[in-house]
Amino acid sequence: MSTINLRELDPTLRELARTNCKEDANTVVEQILTIQEWIKKSPHLKASSHPQLILAFLRRCRFSLEETKKRIDDYYSLKSAFPDVLGERDLTDELLEFYRSGIHIIPNKPIAPDGSAVMISQYCKIDSKKSNPRLAFKLLFLLFETLAMENDNASIVGLTYIIDCRDVGVELMMQFDPFLLKKCYTAAEYCMPLKLNEVHVINMRGEGVSVFKFISSFMPSSLSFKFTAHKKAEDLLEHIPRDAVTVEYGGSNGYVTEAIKTFEAKLLKYKDHFKVDSSYGTNEKLRIGNRKEWQMGELSGVSGSFRKLELD
Repeated sequence: MSTINLRELDPTLRELARTNCKEDANTVVEQILTIQEWIKKSPHLKASSHPQLILAFLRRCRFSLEETKKRIDDYYSLKSAFPDVLGERDLTDELLEFYRSGIHIIPNKPIAPDGSAVMISQYCKIDSKKSNPRLAFKLLFLLFETLAMENDNASIVGLTYIIDCRDVGVELMMQFDPFLLKKCYTAAEYCMPLKLNEVHVINMRGEGVSVFKFISSFMPSSLSFKFTAHKKAEDLLEHIPRDAVTVEYGGSNGYVTEAIKTFEAKLLKYKDHFKVDSSYGTNEKLRIGNRKEWQMGELSGVSGSFRKLELD
């Protein structure tokens, strides 16, 4: 039997894993091995068998083996339908340079010891000469997967995601085409091994509000997470603790430069993991049973709007 070494949870997270995720410390290794064996015996599926990644999928699905298999299958089958974001995820110098620019920041501490992890995206860091929204989303999902493997608060409790629209002009916002956002939403909601708890958009001003409302009209009207848009960054602190955000956002969770450097060390631990990522996916010709085909309506169709959009 394979040896699986998992991170030891502190008592608070161990209890949350039990209550939130139905995790049984006595059987967790056995269930990881079951999923690894299922991956090995699925002729159509080539997927990572990393124990911490599988554990994150199990936690996301509250340790339902069937739901876990479906989410993993969907995660890897979507790669062929969304290759510009989920394909070829090698940690190249280009991606690392983009990460170091501060496009996506993961503060060192979660919201609370028993709270979700936090990520802040500064989309003003997109330089049209060096990058684009698709590269930003490629890096985003790469970081989501790293969080799933590296951060127990993220895999047990979930993620609070903050989108900073400061200095994002209309020209750049129009590059975030609704179909790209719909695919990202589908990947996050139905495939990702992490749960989004809250999404906060800050620094929404002027023409950007109109553009944002147009883009959001292509998203589902019913969301599984709390979604709030704020005109001012300081309004965010009425919703989440100061301890959760960096000093630059009025908080006490370290500085942005520190957060970037700290998480880069964690990211580089998975350089080999992402180097072989392009070989992962599904071969629908080898699937036993009905083929999985992502329909255009699932990925790009208009399906309602944020009818309850709050704009502070």
